Amino acid sequence: MTYFKNCVHRFKVWIVLSLLISCKESGVTNTPLFFLVPSSHSSITFENRLSDSDEMNIIEYLYFYNGGGVAIGDINNDGLPDLYFSANQKENKLYLNKGDFKFEDITSTAGVSVAGNWKTGVTMADVNGDGYLDIFSCGVGGHKSFTGRNQLLINNQNLTFSDQTEKYGLSFQGFSTQASFFDFDKDGDLDMYLVNHAVHSVHSYGDVSLRLQTDPKAGDKLYRNELIPSGTARFTDVTKDAGIYQSQIGYGLGVGIL
Repeated sequence: MTYFKNCVHRFKVWIVLSLLISCKESGVTNTPLFFLVPSSHSSITFENRLSDSDEMNIIEYLYFYNGGGVAIGDINNDGLPDLYFSANQKENKLYLNKGDFKFEDITSTAGVSVAGNWKTGVTMADVNGDGYLDIFSCGVGGHKSFTGRNQLLINNQNLTFSDQTEKYGLSFQGFSTQASFFDFDKDGDLDMYLVNHAVHSVHSYGDVSLRLQTDPKAGDKLYRNELIPSGTARFTDVTKDAGIYQSQIGYGLGVGIL
């Protein structure tokens, strides 16, 4: 069962509990809080289907069933939240909200089908501070047959995006799971925390001193957003200075910013 399916199951349980609590408090027994929008109406046909092989399976890669991700945000500032889905092996998809729970697949024209054969988490944030949401997609690469990588897609403000990962200093290939943007130094721009998981071997087991050893692919990273003379955002790796461990014994599967 994929991570996404597990999430769906938990959401269903939460919804049922919410309904029971609501009914008990209000006395209403026949008013649902949620309703299903079928794909025949929404035009959302995305599915994160996995195909295993001799080279790519849960034996070769422990996190094979962890799933991809979804980001929700208004990419064209029309007041309607749009959807970006991340597929592990297949093409990522961007759906433009047309209103009334109807969506249009604009993946091809928007230029948001990221590279690599294994994608993980995705997030939306106004990385360059121009008032438009950008997309940051994580991927796994540099391990066996995996060719994924992290990519920053900057919003061109016309329903298209440009890959500017290198320009912004966020190029990384390893075991990335998810990124979160927030202003950790309170200077008015968004910094980024990158969560990476690890592929464990016999060398991963030992005493606590292992966490002091840096793993270039598995260790989490903190990037500080710094403006360069041209006024463009540029990210600098400040992980070590911030005292964050970057070892191979990390199990980074998610991140929350409070």
